[in-house]
Amino acid sequence: MPILRPLVLGHRGLSLSHPENSMEAFRAALAAGMDGFELDVQPTRDGVCMVLHDEDLARTANGSGILRQMKAAELPPLKNGERLPRLADVLELPAKLINVELKGEPGWQQALATVEAAEALDRALFSSFEHSEVLQLWAACETARCGFLWETDEALDLTAEELADLPETLWLHPPLKAVKARPELWAPYAQRLALWGMKAPAEAELLAFRPAVLIADGV
Repeated sequence: MPILRPLVLGHRGLSLSHPENSMEAFRAALAAGMDGFELDVQPTRDGVCMVLHDEDLARTANGSGILRQMKAAELPPLKNGERLPRLADVLELPAKLINVELKGEPGWQQALATVEAAEALDRALFSSFEHSEVLQLWAACETARCGFLWETDEALDLTAEELADLPETLWLHPPLKAVKARPELWAPYAQRLALWGMKAPAEAELLAFRPAVLIADGV
């Protein structure tokens, strides 16, 4: 079935105008008409799946420390005054699709358990630059939607043979810049492409095909 329009996800929420990976940013993405959002997850020392991009809390929170070395109750609030979101909190929002990016390793067990407990597998798309994390999660839950993330230089180096050898149901998450450089390589996979690396979805409008998902900082 052809894609009528891509699903549009807010990168770390509506991060162009709101604090990234905050409940404020996720709610703003939905209010702006986005279909959902992308977020980053990693577990605390006591196994709670939290939403945070960096290893250290200093850039986005009112405090510092390595998240994986701290218990959930020890985490400082974000700089906007909110508590650091748990993945379980975010899954309560009415998003059509939530791209759950696994940061670092290991961490897939806590992410999968949280999504399963929320009965949200049908709304989740797991991805990671750590492809081994994705494959372990997928092996544990064959019904999970999973994708490989690539940085620009990695995506530019991929060959047609390498892409053809990947499982047919695996999602592909290259940056828009790499897809624009070689659109003919990615076009056959349009229905399982989730493109990132753009401020607004309009940046992908000149592509000769419609990707399934666009992940943008704003609208």
